[in-house]
Amino acid sequence: MFSKNMTLGIIILILTGISFPSFAIELKTAAQESAPKYFKLEDNTMGGICVDIMRAIESVEPEIQFNGYQKFLPFKRLQNYLEDGRLDVFFGFKETVKRKEKYSFLDIPLYQINYVVAVRIDDKVKMNSFDDVRSLGEKGRMLTVFGTAASIFLHKEGGLLIEDSSESPTKLLKMLMFGRGRFAFYHDLGLQSIIKNETLEKKIKILPVSFLTYYHYAAFKKNTPRETIDKVRTTLEKLKDNGELAKIHSKYNLLK
Repeated sequence: MFSKNMTLGIIILILTGISFPSFAIELKTAAQESAPKYFKLEDNTMGGICVDIMRAIESVEPEIQFNGYQKFLPFKRLQNYLEDGRLDVFFGFKETVKRKEKYSFLDIPLYQINYVVAVRIDDKVKMNSFDDVRSLGEKGRMLTVFGTAASIFLHKEGGLLIEDSSESPTKLLKMLMFGRGRFAFYHDLGLQSIIKNETLEKKIKILPVSFLTYYHYAAFKKNTPRETIDKVRTTLEKLKDNGELAKIHSKYNLLK
């Protein structure tokens, strides 16, 4: 039961227009099953580079709140949800021409990564370019993750034997171990993390060649108010200037 004084206090708050604290900008997002961008911690909460960046933004700018990153979504569905507005933002996209037509990208990079190739540990193959892969014919089948920028990149190269039926980087490496293909093509950030977390160092190795260096960004749904994007940009700039973004990079061995 409320006391008379408590009831009176609530009425006064309502009449005077005073409200309980709330976030001025709430942004709905989701997680991609792609460590170390996003991964489950031992207590079943979500961690990862992108989660750390979002939390750092919230700590600097209390008006911004990200919701929904505790749940994994299949990457294709995640992209569709961002396009149709069921999600407001996603942290960890490679910027492409087609994606720029669908989303509004923040122009500050979150981190740098490279496209690389992983093979089974006993594979003696030497590779310097995609021409080396093309010369292998049927023995040069390349595996990658469906719906990702890595898959798009491979298909644009032409002349490659590609299978992109994998739904996640973890499944990608399982397909590699089971002999579904000879090469697993993805970014070094994800492959290194999975190899370490799944203790696959004696089963899989990454070849010492980079096919492309690029960056991951935050992408917003197209009709996001410019003020919202500007506020997130300003906050991210503060994290860059005060060294917090570099600390996150260092935590995940991203410093070059």
